Amino acid sequence: MSTNAVSLNSRKTWLLSLDSWAVVAALLAALLIRAGVFTRVPW
Repeated sequence: MSTNAVSLNSRKTWLLSLDSWAVVAALLAALLIRAGVFTRVPW
């Protein structure tokens, strides 16, 4: 057995997951709409 630790996950870790970023973006958009920054949202 080798005593050296091998890292299998060598890629950069994100601060938040993709789902968390989507929730943050949706809350930010809702806040901007509620504050009146966006008066019309073309749904």
